[in-house]
Amino acid sequence: MVVSSPCPSDFIVERFIGRGCYSLVYEVRKTTGPDIGSKYALKRFLLENDSAIKCVLRERRVLERLAVCDFQSPFLPMLCYSMWKNYSSAFVLREGSGCDLYDLLCHVGCLSEANTRFYVAEIICGLEHLHSLSIVHLDVKPENILFYPDGHVFVSDLDRSYDISQNTKPTLDDFTGTPLFMAPEVARGEAIDMRSDIWSLGVLVAEMVTGPIRREAENTAEEFKRARLGTYTIRGLKGLSKPLQSFFSACLQRQHTQRPYLKGVKELRFLKYIDWCKARSRLLRPPYSASELRHRMTKKDKYPISFVDANVLSGAFEPWGPDYFMSKKSQKQDISASESKNIPSSLIKAGYTEDKLDLLFNSFSFIHPSLKISSDAHIPDALSKLTAKLGTTKNMLVDTTSNAKLSTVDNSITPLPTRRSRTRGTSIGD
Repeated sequence: MVVSSPCPSDFIVERFIGRGCYSLVYEVRKTTGPDIGSKYALKRFLLENDSAIKCVLRERRVLERLAVCDFQSPFLPMLCYSMWKNYSSAFVLREGSGCDLYDLLCHVGCLSEANTRFYVAEIICGLEHLHSLSIVHLDVKPENILFYPDGHVFVSDLDRSYDISQNTKPTLDDFTGTPLFMAPEVARGEAIDMRSDIWSLGVLVAEMVTGPIRREAENTAEEFKRARLGTYTIRGLKGLSKPLQSFFSACLQRQHTQRPYLKGVKELRFLKYIDWCKARSRLLRPPYSASELRHRMTKKDKYPISFVDANVLSGAFEPWGPDYFMSKKSQKQDISASESKNIPSSLIKAGYTEDKLDLLFNSFSFIHPSLKISSDAHIPDALSKLTAKLGTTKNMLVDTTSNAKLSTVDNSITPLPTRRSRTRGTSIGD
């Protein structure tokens, strides 16, 4: 039986999970097909402006490249379906736990070097696969490191990524990301290189161990000024281990040509003794289980809603989405004055029409190869094997540095008491 193109009626929206710059994320359950009953993360986009359209199409291209690869990395998102219906675009992705690394840091404070090393190892496994495909992530940050229910992590949100294999010179739209984590050469619009992710990785590690490398700026212009200069401060640097200090020295070189590629990063003393075969097989024990954490947003991110509010859930497939998720700029627009009931006036002013959008999103619908043809089995072999592996892998009690037995962090190592001092970072730059 050949599975037909996905549509909203194939899914039941069960709860709201969170939001990104131009997207909302929901937990959904499949109601038809060979994967009936399976739960996924639905990422629907708010097509408010030209930048949002570029982001969704950019991510769609990269996710398809990952989905059709012979090797499906568990450290990266897996696109199961994508759909374009009623001028609303959405991805249906392999589901995480609803928690990210930002939530963990808010919950426990800064991490010990040993526990940081575990997360860095799995993040590198994800970036390695991206880089092997000549894809630069460009937005590596705690908010984009998501947890599985068993405590392992994967690198998400590829809407800012850049595909070097296209062999085209980057345009101004390609120099994007979150200023706090943006490499200087990207912030200056000079170059996009695999080593741009190495800078972001260094900033991420600093935030995990000691906190943000810069205080929050008063405005976006100041944020970009600091990013272009590559200014940073690592609190308590001299109190950190020599291997970690060397890690920062290597990764946070302002000239990208002086930074190592991932292969060189893995050989740095801070990561030298990780068993990378076990890391790639998800056999290193996570310091925390996502079930120990509760997904809670910071005050500025909270909405006066319930995550199962009917109005919020019903907006999962509507062209506009719930009003309180639209940007303030979009909310000020007179929707009734729009020439179309399906697209906002901001897009019309930017030269978009319903026909133009239909053309751009003509090939947007997608079904993962393992879901296209079903057999008598309830779930296709390829997807079921991967899902089973992610859900049932037994964690070996192995320290990431010495292969010694290791208990959970709660019982062995107390994280540093430093609390986070920044709100969730927003990707900007398009």
